[in-house]
Amino acid sequence: MTPIQAELQRLAGLRSDRDPIVSLYLNTRWSDQHQRVRVRLFVKEGLARVREEYAGPDPEMFERTLERIDRYVDGLWRQAYEVSDAGTAVFACEGLGLWRTFGFRHHMRNQLEVGPAPHLLQLARFAYDFQPTILAVVDSRGAWIFETALGDVVGEARIEHDAHRRHTMGGWSQFRYQRRIDNDIARNLAEGAEHVVFLMDGVPTRRLVLAGTAREVATFEKALPSRIRERIIGRLSGPGVRGFRTGEIRADMLDGMIDELLDQERAGEAGEIRRVVAEALAGGLAEIGPEDVVLAANEGRVHRLVIQRDLELEGWRCTNCDALGIKHEKSCGFCGYPTEDVPLSTELANRVLQEGGEVAVVEPDALLRHYFGVAAVLRHRGARANIGAAVEPLAY
Repeated sequence: MTPIQAELQRLAGLRSDRDPIVSLYLNTRWSDQHQRVRVRLFVKEGLARVREEYAGPDPEMFERTLERIDRYVDGLWRQAYEVSDAGTAVFACEGLGLWRTFGFRHHMRNQLEVGPAPHLLQLARFAYDFQPTILAVVDSRGAWIFETALGDVVGEARIEHDAHRRHTMGGWSQFRYQRRIDNDIARNLAEGAEHVVFLMDGVPTRRLVLAGTAREVATFEKALPSRIRERIIGRLSGPGVRGFRTGEIRADMLDGMIDELLDQERAGEAGEIRRVVAEALAGGLAEIGPEDVVLAANEGRVHRLVIQRDLELEGWRCTNCDALGIKHEKSCGFCGYPTEDVPLSTELANRVLQEGGEVAVVEPDALLRHYFGVAAVLRHRGARANIGAAVEPLAY
């Protein structure tokens, strides 16, 4: 489990019915003063709105949460502290002692939500889009290898040796010297490839992006075993290790890798949706539509939830057994206890994350929309309970 997956699981397990949890996402890629002002105004208006709408039992505690968020955003706006991130997420609740901030290299959509549970769909989408990736920048000298998580660098290693290319002699001496150069280049690339294999084997979910000239990238790729080559998701043209020393080129290369990752994810979304739907229609390890997906989530069978971005589903949650349902029922179909109305999209995503599952937040898709915007890949088939049956409360 990656650090961000662990954070998502921890946040998904939080609930505060007395003192609401505030979830704030901000686009902090401020190109000019007007963008900074727009973000500040968005937060000011959002906090004023939730103050007016709040009707809970502890307004003083809730106000402390809002004031802390206001101070934090004011510091961002005034540039009181250095922030190089393009996106920021904040989760806060004074009653729980919760204050968690995240910074990301990629921008986020401005969003402010208040409720008994954190709104994690944007964060889950980010984690889904930017899974752990290795970027290997290669040339004749070797490789500069970057470990990335959430689109940002978390570690790097540089493996370089000289590989001279100039020689004034001709004939047989030139041939032998060129062969020596070729051997040096192959050695340099093989040493870099060995380190990449070590990193990739250490985290089976990592993907690989190669960057450099077409010839050197191809040579480097040949030095990788087939199990690693299968995890290459992109090849970027670039100046190699020597050119990568320049800060601007380095930033451009990392941005190019992020764009490559996003393109890969968007291109694969439609295919994944069709595979899940086909599996469900064939009676396999998948479900489609809110009713069957919610039942599978209640039974802890969802491995991966596929949900459309900005999908608004309403439903209920049992105040006793914590079961979810898609219709507004006054009593739980599992245990008969009273229910409360909830935003089902958020509750469903949190339930899956809390149990160690994955959440894939995808762009609107015609096929998925036909099934009301939600599907799931299952861990196993079979149900442990039937709605309407008189059973003991489920343990979660």
